[in-house]
Amino acid sequence: GEYQLIEGANVEEEIGAISFLLSANPSAPLLLFDNIKGYRPGYRVASNLFNTPKRTALGMGFPLEAKGIELVKAFREKMSAGIKLVAPLEVETGPIKENIQTGDKVDLFQFPAPKWHEHDGGPYIGTGSMVIARDPDEGWVNVSCYRVQVHDRNTVTLYVSPNHHLDAIMKKYWRKGLNCPVAISCGQEPGVWLGACWTAQWGVCEYDVAGWWRGKPVEVTRGVSTDLPIPATAEIVLEGEIVPPDVETRPEGPFGEYLGYYATGTVNRPACRIKAILHRNAPII
Repeated sequence: GEYQLIEGANVEEEIGAISFLLSANPSAPLLLFDNIKGYRPGYRVASNLFNTPKRTALGMGFPLEAKGIELVKAFREKMSAGIKLVAPLEVETGPIKENIQTGDKVDLFQFPAPKWHEHDGGPYIGTGSMVIARDPDEGWVNVSCYRVQVHDRNTVTLYVSPNHHLDAIMKKYWRKGLNCPVAISCGQEPGVWLGACWTAQWGVCEYDVAGWWRGKPVEVTRGVSTDLPIPATAEIVLEGEIVPPDVETRPEGPFGEYLGYYATGTVNRPACRIKAILHRNAPII
C-alpha cells in the first residue's frame, strides 16, 4: 500500500513532472514507473521514496510508527550511542551480476534515464546514486553522492563538488597522468545510500558507516572492469574512468533542485567513459 504503479509515461519530463506534482501530497505514495515509452517493460524508475515518515522510518531502520519528533529522537538515540564502524563483507557475486555488459555491448540508452526538469542539461541516470572510488596512494575506498548525466551510449559526466573527497582523489590520479576509475551505483538499499550521504572523515570508508547504521556489514562484490567493491544488491552499476579535463570534457547541467532553482548552470566537466554495465534483471533506477 505504499507505492503506486504508473505505466506509459515518457522520460522527457513526464516522470519528473508527475513525481514533483504528487510529492506535494504529504501521504504521497512511492512511484514506480514501468512500460516507459521507448523502453523494455521491467526497466523501471522509482521516485518519491522518502516522502512520508513511514517510508523514511523504513529506509532508516526505525519503528514504522515513528514520525515527527519521534523520528528525531530515534535519530538522536542512534547517534548518541556513537559510530562503531563495520567493514563491508566481500562476496563472490550477487544480484548486481545477473547481467554484465562490456565492450561494444555497453549501452546506457537501454535504461530510461529521465530528463527530470524542463531546463535540465539532459537525462540524469544518477540522482539517488553513489560513486565509488579508491585513493591511489592510501588505498581506502570513498563512497559519495553526485549527480550523473548521460551523454551517449558509453559516456556520462558527474558534477563533483569542489574540495570534496572524490575531487581530491580524481586530481591525484590526474597528477599521475592516469584516468580515475569509478563505479557508479544507480539504485541501492536505503541504508547503504545513507552511508554514502554521510560526511565521513578523510580516510574513512562510507561502507563502514553504512555497516554501523544497518547493524550488519554491507555485502560488496568486485567490479568487472575496475576491481572496485560494489554493492552486491545494487540495481545498476556503471564502471568507468573519469579522464583528465585536458583530455575530454562534456557540457554538464544545469539540474533542477527540489527547492525550486536550477543549480550550477552548464559547465564543461571531465568525461567518464563507461567500460562495463552490471544490472539486475528488471532493474530500477
